[in-house]
Amino acid sequence: MEVRATKDIPIGQDLNPPIPPLSLSLHYSTLLSHCSSCFSPLPSSPFSPTNNPSPNHFIRYCSLQCSSHDSPLHFSSSEFHFFHLFPEPLFTTSPTSTDLRLSLRLIHRFQEANGSFSNLERICGLMTNFKKIMFLEEQQCYNDDHEEELSGRILDGAKAMAIARRTRDGLDTNVELSAAEYSVEAAVLCLVLTNSVEVHDKDGRSLGVGVYDLAFSYINHSCSPNACYKFCTTLDSGGELEFRICPAASETGAAGNESESIINGSESCGPRIVLRSIKAIQKSEEVLITYTDLLQPKVMRQSELWSKYRFSCCCKRCNAMPTTYIDHCLQEILSSNLGDNFDGNLVMEKLVDCLDNAIDDFLSFSNPKSCSEKLEILLTQDHVDIVLTPNGENIRQLFRLHPLHHVSLHAYMTLASAYKVVGSDLLALDSESDKHQCEAFSMSRKSAAYSLLLAGATHHLLESESSLIVPLSNFWATAGETLLSLVKSSRWNSFAKGRQIEEIIFSSCQICGKCTLLDRFRDTCANIHDRNAEFAEITSEFLNCITDITPKIWGFLIEEGGGYLNVVEDPINFRWLESRTSSVTHFATHATSGNAKETNSGFEVVQYHREMRVNLFQLSIHCLLYGAFLSTICFGPHSPLMSKVENLLSHEDILNG
Repeated sequence: MEVRATKDIPIGQDLNPPIPPLSLSLHYSTLLSHCSSCFSPLPSSPFSPTNNPSPNHFIRYCSLQCSSHDSPLHFSSSEFHFFHLFPEPLFTTSPTSTDLRLSLRLIHRFQEANGSFSNLERICGLMTNFKKIMFLEEQQCYNDDHEEELSGRILDGAKAMAIARRTRDGLDTNVELSAAEYSVEAAVLCLVLTNSVEVHDKDGRSLGVGVYDLAFSYINHSCSPNACYKFCTTLDSGGELEFRICPAASETGAAGNESESIINGSESCGPRIVLRSIKAIQKSEEVLITYTDLLQPKVMRQSELWSKYRFSCCCKRCNAMPTTYIDHCLQEILSSNLGDNFDGNLVMEKLVDCLDNAIDDFLSFSNPKSCSEKLEILLTQDHVDIVLTPNGENIRQLFRLHPLHHVSLHAYMTLASAYKVVGSDLLALDSESDKHQCEAFSMSRKSAAYSLLLAGATHHLLESESSLIVPLSNFWATAGETLLSLVKSSRWNSFAKGRQIEEIIFSSCQICGKCTLLDRFRDTCANIHDRNAEFAEITSEFLNCITDITPKIWGFLIEEGGGYLNVVEDPINFRWLESRTSSVTHFATHATSGNAKETNSGFEVVQYHREMRVNLFQLSIHCLLYGAFLSTICFGPHSPLMSKVENLLSHEDILNG
């Protein structure tokens, strides 16, 4: 099935009124913190299904209304019995316990609406992938071991669901069930794996999973999508009052006979979903979203899509010949002596393993210093691949990551966070120590540099793939926030060498005379007449200003950084890559100009650092405003990022001018 636009739609428009979910299920980690009906945070005295919270009940509600609405489904769907049969979460790759509980809820709702399951390949209009996953009729060319592993997990999960339903009905659960006796459970579980989406709160935290009506579930995937989606509650569910899209089976908005029996989303249940254009969409053009991370190279996207959804993507980006610029960069390995025996896939696996190992130090072992050291080595050192030739000779092949390789991008993201934490840890140990203050300030500079590099690199790739606007909005805002934190550091006075640096009056230097970002931020794009032209104009203005400011501060950010940052001549303009990507040997350390002046004049030192601080401040404001602007395109003027940026700027008295 396909969904198409019913009219021409400019960038940054809601495509539908908020669509309520067919069913939702919280993750185990959020069961005791959020309402199982509406997914809102719980009050201090939550409601249980019996209005008496106790350890014997696994779910909570925020109000009597939510409890009255949802608790009958909790018991009648056998979710209650599932909890007591399997009190510990079933941690598997796919499906998870959350998927199983969502499937139990859907089975009950489907039965209430239709009474029978006559077609296990498409239930109530929703595709299940049942035959593809369970019987492998069309996909024998793929790894059979992986197929059997997934199908086995699905059958185990379906069997657990069947046992819970038999417990609810008072039937014997000790009998050995045949696969045919839980085929419905398996089909609906496949439906959930095919159609469900992660439901996020305003801060981007995943709360659970949900399945939404056909107006959303019929939308296909592309690695170059023209739409994204957002979640909203009943209270903040604004958006357009009309559907600007319809299933391709009918130009009137109906999806055809196949979907007439679909159950309706609940009016009072959970976050609703709204589609939004991130590119201009022409009338009758198919509306597409992404099911995967667009900053992965083609081979990884295809692997993930096959593993989760059982299809191979044939979008214009994946089928492009030659490979698109973005995919070329995301997978390019720089080498001085690659031969015919070079195994790119094996090298990719090794690099990803190194990345995962470093990130694990940070997330699992709370060791950001070790993480940053490993990632600096990953980015700067030549890697060796030993290849055995047909005549038995070993060849040492040297290679290095391209600065826009997907592993490099993830390393920048992790390093920005890791250095920030290292700096915070130093100050937490002894905030009065001059040594700790100095080291923490150095860590803040590195964090800001990597945040800016990540945003600049992704923005460079945006020129090849404009759908990167969604992650890019967060990257620019994070860069701005990190730079602003650096500007606010009390460490600046240490550069005065006995002189007091004049306090900067930020409100006198916040408005840029070369662009209108602040004005656009104030009206939050509410009165834009030509959004397509406006988007192009603002992007051009932003780049002009950012490329003017960045050379003034880049040398300062990296002057004590060393390591990989010294390789990067400019984090925004990547023309320097053209002369550096031919071989590893040419990718040498570069000494960036613009470091602090070597002078004995205390006045000049003070003036230099004052100007540097002002430039950093101006850059941070541009990054924050541009990130907020991109966020309004993706999620509307009331996006969480817009609110966050507004709070940051109002704290600095920026919006008052």
